[in-house]
Amino acid sequence: MLFPLAPEGRLFVIISAWMAVISLLFGEAELGLFMVILTVFLMAVFRDLRRNAPVPAPALGVIAPADATVEAVTEARDPFTGKPAVCIRLRQRRLGEYNVHAPQEAEIRERVWPGKETDTPPDAQLEGRLAYALENDEGVRMTLALSVDHWPRMIRMQDNIPGNRLGRGKRMGFAGFGGRFEIWLPEGAHVMVEPGQHVLAGSVLLGGLPGAGSDGDREGTAEVMQ
Repeated sequence: MLFPLAPEGRLFVIISAWMAVISLLFGEAELGLFMVILTVFLMAVFRDLRRNAPVPAPALGVIAPADATVEAVTEARDPFTGKPAVCIRLRQRRLGEYNVHAPQEAEIRERVWPGKETDTPPDAQLEGRLAYALENDEGVRMTLALSVDHWPRMIRMQDNIPGNRLGRGKRMGFAGFGGRFEIWLPEGAHVMVEPGQHVLAGSVLLGGLPGAGSDGDREGTAEVMQ
């Protein structure tokens, strides 16, 4: 495709483009101009540009899931496992892309979607959040969550269900506009970002997971990341 678009927005762009053409052919210049502007706007909103992951990419590296600004890095507990964790909170950039990328190569173990699939979330931290419990090949668990109660919003993540495997940095779906993301990394994870930092989805490292059986060995994780 000449201009890469997210699958969720292609129909909107095609309809507005055809309406622009039809309006101009029938001499409706003002309406045609409006539809041309709308088409360009929709192309910008639903753009899906190629993102390059860091090279070489550390095997345990955690990739940013969205174009965002880091709001906070705090000690917490994982909402699925209940174990100590570090939570990286991100605020989606309103003028960034709205595509969601997988933070790690992992399998989806659990999914919580309050109000859509589950009436009550398993943890208060997941209130108003679509959340995924992920586990990599070494058995290390992490959690990814994104807000579903902000406005305006458009969440298209239905294809990501328990049992599916995610490729690190690969596109998971579409989530707009201006929501929050949280990533809970297990104790011993190495964090490479700080509050106020801008990150790009699918290309910027947030940190690294501890190896299996590391038991919170931060130095070991840092060596792997290097």
